[in-house]
Amino acid sequence: MELTEYLAVLRRHWRIWVGCTAIALLVAAVVLQLTPRTYEATARVFVSASPSISNSAQFVNQRAKSYPAVAVSQAVLGPVIERLGLDETSAELRARVSADNPVDTSQVQVTTTGTDAEEAAAISNAVAEQLAEVVEELETPASGNRPVTLTVNDPATVPTRAVAPVGLYVLGLGLIAGLFVGLAAAVVRSRLDTRLYSEDAVRRVWGEDEHIDLLAPRRGRARKSALTGRPAAALARRLELAAEERPIRVAILSPSPDELRAARALADEVAVELRGREMPTTVTGTGLAGAPLMDERPHVRLEITDPLAPLRFWRDVASRYDGVVIVLPRGRVDEAELHEVRGILSNAGITPLAVVLTGRLRRPAAPVGATAPAAAAPLPSLPAELRTTTDPAATARLVDLEEPTLAGNGAPVAANGDGGRPDIPDTKHKGTAIQRRGR
Repeated sequence: MELTEYLAVLRRHWRIWVGCTAIALLVAAVVLQLTPRTYEATARVFVSASPSISNSAQFVNQRAKSYPAVAVSQAVLGPVIERLGLDETSAELRARVSADNPVDTSQVQVTTTGTDAEEAAAISNAVAEQLAEVVEELETPASGNRPVTLTVNDPATVPTRAVAPVGLYVLGLGLIAGLFVGLAAAVVRSRLDTRLYSEDAVRRVWGEDEHIDLLAPRRGRARKSALTGRPAAALARRLELAAEERPIRVAILSPSPDELRAARALADEVAVELRGREMPTTVTGTGLAGAPLMDERPHVRLEITDPLAPLRFWRDVASRYDGVVIVLPRGRVDEAELHEVRGILSNAGITPLAVVLTGRLRRPAAPVGATAPAAAAPLPSLPAELRTTTDPAATARLVDLEEPTLAGNGAPVAANGDGGRPDIPDTKHKGTAIQRRGR
């Protein structure tokens, strides 16, 4: 996968990695609250040499290097346990006590850690005092001339701030772990997801060796292009070119039966584009599917069709329609559904005019207090009898398909009272009735 594909996966499955990150942070916060606080107390012992010793500074530095080992010995820790009444062994206390000699100094630092701040300070001071006694006893020869003297010059104080756990480290670790787990889960989810999101996925399902006119929304700066930014505009140009000399009928469907609303939304958007180009356009539902075109003037009729229609319907579409447009709402159509529709159209001998990959259709929120949608203004440059509106109730008059009644001369008699044909939109509300001719 390329970087752009990873970014697309993160954008598509953002709920997964955001949820994992949030859970990891919550777990880290719980761990931070439940982990006992650890305090640290340090006492410092100063080592000085007897004035009778020549080069006393060098002597003290050499001797002080061996004193940290004495601080954690049984000779020091044993008496400390007895003095403070600690309920632990020398080995357990040795794990909590550490001593070191800073470089080029004559000091020994005794540090104790523990969950009780006061106890940690008391142990450090007791170890420092006991260290001074033991070292002086060890360094004093039989003559009684003591070469070094140890003094607790900086006793430990009760710490007020815990040294562990560090909240920033724990939460940071939780954040990083949650992000990694969430990203991995999002990638795995995308691998298992069979829904169609991208042009590459559509071409792969359709067959990379077969030509397909795939229209999809552009990204980035290309989205603002008036020429190629929107699939509806590109599809409208194709239909306008085909309808210059004669009327055309195009079936629009979505492979998912639950996404007919997306097909209708695209048809309405294309109709708006065509009407803006002064091309009369009608959007109808499945009620007019198969009805013959009775008006030979250039116009476009977009019919929303059901993918569950029987094969004989699609054979009729192959012989009487000018094309089929497949609408794929991004992330709403499964690979198997597209593959099945492709097989149905192929068996009926239909090559799709275009496959349109659209964004997710969002249900618009109705304005507060709105009772009915406002009718769109008619196109002023069109004849009154050809004007249409974007109101589906006005542009798509769904009627029942019945056998036409033949007059004595063999001409079909109009089913409605105004002499109109069922496949022509009702424009009576716009002006006079249209004079219609048979094909």
